[in-house]
Amino acid sequence: MRTAFAKSVVVSVATTATVVLIAGGIASAHIDPDPIAMQAGTSATVAFRVEHGCDGSPTNDMKFQIPAGVTDAVGVAKDGWTSALTGDTLEFKGGPLAADQKDHFDITFTAPAQPGDIRFPVIQTCEHGELAWIEIAAEGAAEPEHPAPTIKVTVGPPTAAELTPAPEADDSGTGDTAVATGETAVPVIATAATVAPADDSSNTGSIVVVVVVVAVVLVGGGLLLARRKNATPSS
Repeated sequence: MRTAFAKSVVVSVATTATVVLIAGGIASAHIDPDPIAMQAGTSATVAFRVEHGCDGSPTNDMKFQIPAGVTDAVGVAKDGWTSALTGDTLEFKGGPLAADQKDHFDITFTAPAQPGDIRFPVIQTCEHGELAWIEIAAEGAAEPEHPAPTIKVTVGPPTAAELTPAPEADDSGTGDTAVATGETAVPVIATAATVAPADDSSNTGSIVVVVVVVAVVLVGGGLLLARRKNATPSS
């Protein structure tokens, strides 16, 4: 029969595993543009939504690389932040934005005259660590872990379907989250940044495995101690 100690260990480990999984889900969120489509040659203000910081650390800097063909880019005024355009990099500095707080950084610009996808690679810098949202999925592969925000430029006004985000692909167990070889969306601002921190959500699976192993060891040890106690004759 399980002792109270063993039962408490099981409950604690289950709770810890749940927290780890939830944290991994939060860490895997993207920086999503809104709207996700606009007509070629027109001007619009796009909100780039940030959903979390860097592994629990608050955000204090956001660098956006303005894609070729985009003109008149300017950061929209934001309380507690300043913005400046240097070359093709638009930087927001300030905050800090709490790691668990969602927010958005808005950019007004004119879309290229030619239709197609335009990408805004982002370096998100926090008080501790940074995230590089610069990856581009290879042809036919699942979306990478840190994709560059992408906007579709259409010939005419975007349709309702083009303005609706595509559902996330189920890439569980496929291992096909490859990024096109040698292809990132940000050759300039990525040179001084890490593509992805080693302790980000990519380690969630390993953490869960460790939690499970610890659970097995603790439960087994608790049961063994209980058996020894029961087998010891009372004085």
